[in-house]
Amino acid sequence: MRKTIRINILLLSMCIMLCGCTRREQLVLKEVSEEQSLTGQQILQEDKTEEQNAAKQQSTGEQNAPAENAEPQTIYVHVCGAVINPNVYELPTGSRVYEAVQMAGGFTEDADGSYVNQAQTLSDGVKLVIPTIEQTQAMITENVEVDLIGIVGEQGNSASMQGGAASSDGKININTATEAELCNIPGIGATRAAAIVAYRQEKGGFSAIEDIMNVSGIKEGTYEKIKDSIKVN
Repeated sequence: MRKTIRINILLLSMCIMLCGCTRREQLVLKEVSEEQSLTGQQILQEDKTEEQNAAKQQSTGEQNAPAENAEPQTIYVHVCGAVINPNVYELPTGSRVYEAVQMAGGFTEDADGSYVNQAQTLSDGVKLVIPTIEQTQAMITENVEVDLIGIVGEQGNSASMQGGAASSDGKININTATEAELCNIPGIGATRAAAIVAYRQEKGGFSAIEDIMNVSGIKEGTYEKIKDSIKVN
């Protein structure tokens, strides 16, 4: 548009030089030139206003950008035991046990993947120890205690405090806990947890914590190790 205005002015000037003009024609030419100049200024002002509005909209859009573009928070978990690549791993907040195991390359061939609750949510700074089948079998058949298995926090084996059935005192209610939650009791694996649930279904529950010794595979030695971690009401 601005280029067209300049061309029109140049053509009018050439006509005046070649043909001459009267005073009246000069006035008309002046008015036309002024009008075209005014039109050009208006166009420039409109262009400037549009650019300012576009810049303002872009700035507003950036300020109102969704929070989802922000970096997700992360946690650090020490994954060790029967995994292929034991190490400290950075995971998104809210990650679960199975995701940490995947980060560590997965279970080894001799890992007892059923011992830990793979759906359990992890917290920052915990240690996830995956036992071998040999270790869990020793706990079941020989009453051999294996320390620091499962999710371990700052105060030792804190797996029993991670489950949904754990109360403020850190004890698991053996009358209401699920199999996965029973596995959070130190020394209780998937096999014993299933036996506890089966006993509850058959007998209607436990009247006292000592009654857990009536469950197959749980003898006095095991009871002494878990009695401070369980309750019946």
